[in-house]
Amino acid sequence: MNILLIKQTSLGDVVHATAAIRSVREAYPQAHITALTSTTASDILRTNRDINELLTFDRYRVKSDWWRHPLWTINHFSRTFSAVRKQSYDLAIDLQGSWKTIIFLWAARAARRYAKGRWWFAEHFHQPTLHAIDEMGGVLALAGVRSSYAVPLLDVDRQASLAVDNLLDPSENNAKPIALLCPLTRWPTKNWPMSQFATLAEQLSDKFQVVFSGSPEDRSVIEQAIARDGNRASINLAGRLSLIEFFALVARSGVVITGDSLPMHVASAFDRPLVALFGPTNEDLVGPRNRSARVIRADRDCQRCYRRRRCPRACIGAITVDEVCSAIQDVLGSQHA
Repeated sequence: MNILLIKQTSLGDVVHATAAIRSVREAYPQAHITALTSTTASDILRTNRDINELLTFDRYRVKSDWWRHPLWTINHFSRTFSAVRKQSYDLAIDLQGSWKTIIFLWAARAARRYAKGRWWFAEHFHQPTLHAIDEMGGVLALAGVRSSYAVPLLDVDRQASLAVDNLLDPSENNAKPIALLCPLTRWPTKNWPMSQFATLAEQLSDKFQVVFSGSPEDRSVIEQAIARDGNRASINLAGRLSLIEFFALVARSGVVITGDSLPMHVASAFDRPLVALFGPTNEDLVGPRNRSARVIRADRDCQRCYRRRRCPRACIGAITVDEVCSAIQDVLGSQHA
């Protein structure tokens, strides 16, 4: 049996989809499963044991460059269409439901098609008030697949784990558990103030080896915040980790503190103690579900405005360092209860 699964959006959303992918594998253990994802998310699924073949589509380059490089864009669409249509599928499922994914579901040579959203040519499921994993589960149910997992699932790459060992402090601090702080997201409105992250790092440094992580663009911002606070003990690994190395770092962390972004989903996948800070987005739709996770909501009156660049009320800044420290103690205490 040949099955096509499509999910190509943000990294966190693709991590979420690993729960659905595992459910499909358990329903069809002998099937040849092909996944189509975005180029930037390919490392998430490249070593996924539930997938036999991985196809990629560079959706972000298409989005940014289509008007500057129209011939490249047309050729890229054509190559991806050809890859999708190379074989026939007994079952094709679009777990994303955006136009950039649905066109490949439409083009696939599939006996049965299922999609998230409201698309006329496929059986579809659309309940955006559900948690993202549950909404994907609704699509699977149409295809007769039981959704068996409520949290994402990832594996640790051994080589990546060894690489992380070489980057961490080799001194006696290495005996301390890691407190992983991931302060910056793609949405400025999701970011808890950097100064408060620096204060938190200082307060955690006695009991934890404090490690900051982020993108290469985040590195200087984190470095400046640490320097201003006089914090010499924290390690700044922003921009120094591959995606799978970052996964290995999360998997060995004693606690993870982050906003609504990829690190939150990865910590959930590895069931690590997690404190997730929420501002403009809705934790009921994308938040962690593990017992080892705590969510701190910015403000009781926060409108969950979903504004990306600027929140007039700067809601997330209302979260205090004391609240985060209390949540860390709570989540660590629950592990030993």
